[in-house]
Amino acid sequence: MIARILSGLVGALMLISAINWIIDPVAAAAGLEIKESLKAVGGETLLGKNTLIGDFTSFFFTAGILSCIGSYKNEHEWLYGPLVLLGSAAIFRLTAGVIHGTEFLVTAIISEVLFAIMLIISINLMKKSKKELN
Repeated sequence: MIARILSGLVGALMLISAINWIIDPVAAAAGLEIKESLKAVGGETLLGKNTLIGDFTSFFFTAGILSCIGSYKNEHEWLYGPLVLLGSAAIFRLTAGVIHGTEFLVTAIISEVLFAIMLIISINLMKKSKKELN
């Protein structure tokens, strides 16, 4: 039960973020400290803005929907995708800081690491419960 709650919570929060990127991308971008980037990219064609909105929405949607499916079905296999997405986002944020000298968006890194840990716990608990049933 805990595994399903943890993975479902991650999924719900990710889906809320995806919806926010569709409804109000400027506010969603502000939450990630990229509001000015969203305004500045793309020039007259708005291709850069389309890319930012599309890519961020797909990131949050994919992590959210896979986590929710894993929670609903109680199947750990669905959780590996969002685990990789969230874990690698934290790793590449740190990499951007070290290699390119960017500032660290600490709140995002902490959230991604926390969600990744929640998914790892869920995966392990789901695997354990599956073994106990066999």
